[in-house]
Amino acid sequence: MKSCWLLFLALLLCSGARNFGADDLKPSEVNTKTALHAAISGQLEAFRKDDYAAAYVFAAQAIKAKFALEDFERMVRAGFPAIAHSTSAKFGLTFDNGDEAVINVRVFSEGREPVDYQYTMHRDGEAWRITGVTLLKENSTEV
Repeated sequence: MKSCWLLFLALLLCSGARNFGADDLKPSEVNTKTALHAAISGQLEAFRKDDYAAAYVFAAQAIKAKFALEDFERMVRAGFPAIAHSTSAKFGLTFDNGDEAVINVRVFSEGREPVDYQYTMHRDGEAWRITGVTLLKENSTEV
């Protein structure tokens, strides 16, 4: 089952990378992976503390241009409740090209099933900023 999940995430990553416009993504090196995971972890920790101003710091300029802080908070609370109330996260596939990155993250929340997301990020000087989060869903056989 675990190998099926990993294969599914790899396929989603490949299709997501093309949509993201980063065809030259490769597995992240340790230092880059550490920086990417730290940025996501920092934002999740801020959400756990209900500190949306601190979480907003990790957002890319394009997100800040689209959402004022108050709107950002409303968007996260309404659209991403598992992220807003996470208890922990587990990082999966992590790819980058030096300027853009795609990271799969399983988010755990108390009383809920884990939820899988794909984060996209952009390098802003020395820091990595979050440009988007997409819910990953398993393929369904239902018609």
